[in-house]
Amino acid sequence: MTNTHTKLTNLAGPEVPSFTQQEFERRVERARELMTLHRLDGLVLTSEANIEYLAGFVTQFAWTTPSRPWYFVVPRIGDAAAVIPEIGITNWLETSWCRNIQTWPSPRPDDEGLTLLTPLLLGIPGQFGRIGFEIGPESRMGMPVRDFLTVRDALSPRQIDDCTLLMAELRAVKSTAGTDHIRHICRIAGETFAHVPDFVKVGDSERDICRKFAADLLLRGADKVPYTSIGTGQGGYSSIIMGPTDRGVAAGDVLIIDTGAKYGGYFCDFDRNFSFGTPSDEVVRIHDVLWLATEAGIAAARPGNTAADVFLAQARVLEEAGIPVGNVGRFGHGLGKLITEYPSNAPGDTTVLKPGMVLTIEPSAMYGDYIMAHEEDILITEGDPELLTPRASREITRIG
Repeated sequence: MTNTHTKLTNLAGPEVPSFTQQEFERRVERARELMTLHRLDGLVLTSEANIEYLAGFVTQFAWTTPSRPWYFVVPRIGDAAAVIPEIGITNWLETSWCRNIQTWPSPRPDDEGLTLLTPLLLGIPGQFGRIGFEIGPESRMGMPVRDFLTVRDALSPRQIDDCTLLMAELRAVKSTAGTDHIRHICRIAGETFAHVPDFVKVGDSERDICRKFAADLLLRGADKVPYTSIGTGQGGYSSIIMGPTDRGVAAGDVLIIDTGAKYGGYFCDFDRNFSFGTPSDEVVRIHDVLWLATEAGIAAARPGNTAADVFLAQARVLEEAGIPVGNVGRFGHGLGKLITEYPSNAPGDTTVLKPGMVLTIEPSAMYGDYIMAHEEDILITEGDPELLTPRASREITRIG
């Protein structure tokens, strides 16, 4: 492997370590160990997160259009290979360690690389008779379904199986460099949240607030701000996943902003609540209960405990306060190359926590017609978890 990565530098803060040649070698070797465990002869990756994770390929172009598929093939035995559109060859060479590359002049709807991909897969040494594609839970393939079915038929009698859970397991435990990237974007977003009262005021529309919030993140060093949800309303908000509207905020409103910002290919994911003026007694109570539930979730995030244990610790605090557990399905999740990763802090998720995993702790509460959420990002360590986000104050922050 040839390391073509330069050091990632943030003008708004300290330098963040780059991903080295040795790191990619360890990732690929670990992927091959898991292939043996899952009885797969190879992987065919088509998603941004997984190709970036194993190949190092970083692009502004490939994932913004469905016109061209991109393939990264990792056999259990043999050299990894890229099958990519000809337009991307320079971008690939500038960012990826992999030099085993085949290209075609895409877009070519009648043959988007299949005459290159199919013989490559047929040539993979076969012990188990199974090739892994991203077809499992929480996955999306970056190729037309018709083309996938064509490849599946061409590989017969070899079988197509899922590699989503393999890749989720592979990415779940972060390296020091990966954790540093998440810690860095959490710090940037924390600074932006801390300055919200300085640039948000009564009369601003939700669109105004989101634009100013995203701009501040970018100026402080975030690479991208793919996700910003917002909710406002008198005495509370009714959704924690909506984008901005033209609604103008008024005195007495409660505001939530939730951001999934990126740096160096890694996400942060956390929110903060604000009150325009003096909050109601119920808002004060709910915010305090959620803060305590978050404390309980953090305390339960220890090696050997499960993701379900983290959920139950948070749910117990809500139930003791007389607040029923809502319908969001989970109280947090994994975090890394994707804003929501394996595992889920949910009932029944028996994933055992390991040092190096990064989780969000995210309890939520329904009260009347409203919902409130609270979220922090943590790193599982050998002992106490490390809080990656600047901890929210126990009292809701007031604006004005």
